[in-house]
Amino acid sequence: MTENIQLYPDIENVFIDKTLGIFFKPLLTIKTLIDGEDYHIHIVSTDGFFCKNQYKYSENNFFGFKYINGKYEFLGELSVFDDYEKIYQLHNALEEDFTQNRDLYLKEKRTVNDYLENILPHLEKNSFYNFSNAEYYAEAFYSYNFTKYFYKKFGVHKHISVITENYGKNTDPFLLDKNEALCILEEFLININHNLKNDYQLNQNMLVGATESSRFMSIIRDGIVFSLLDTSNKIVYILEY
Repeated sequence: MTENIQLYPDIENVFIDKTLGIFFKPLLTIKTLIDGEDYHIHIVSTDGFFCKNQYKYSENNFFGFKYINGKYEFLGELSVFDDYEKIYQLHNALEEDFTQNRDLYLKEKRTVNDYLENILPHLEKNSFYNFSNAEYYAEAFYSYNFTKYFYKKFGVHKHISVITENYGKNTDPFLLDKNEALCILEEFLININHNLKNDYQLNQNMLVGATESSRFMSIIRDGIVFSLLDTSNKIVYILEY
């Protein structure tokens, strides 16, 4: 298997339904050859959300996507997320603000805390603050988009915490060492009956790649995001563990 990666792939190259980008933030794409076939496996994160329900292909930070011509079609239910139906309006408000002010935020090296201090009263005043986890979502949104914008603008990846607080510098490869990733995945699989309600016939051979979510998302969001590929059914599984 040979592979290379692209950071922050465009939404339209990741999802058939682009609105899924509101819920699943693309971190990187692994371009890889598996069994003689080219794949673009996208690793995405749901930082900013809590899973409150369990459905097949969407439970306990585990999600399934049909792989169709290099793009994902979500097989689960968005209602797995707490207050999911309220997120569209909040996301649009945050996106509008960030698009208008991102160069100012970058110039000021505005920290997450300062951003939240300014944005939350605005959201509440304009009735966007009706999402129970609005502050958590806003923090994840800002951390991701600030880091992404810096990378797109300068071609260098630095997490927002490094730029604004000189904290959390990480120069490791973006993909975890495969043996390390397999060891962590093995722990999940050993306890799979406790971790997942449904049976997906998962095994270690499905591993394509894994990355640390804190490289892209909230610095406090510790954990690993795995991508697993079921080649027989053309399904990609994303596990945040």
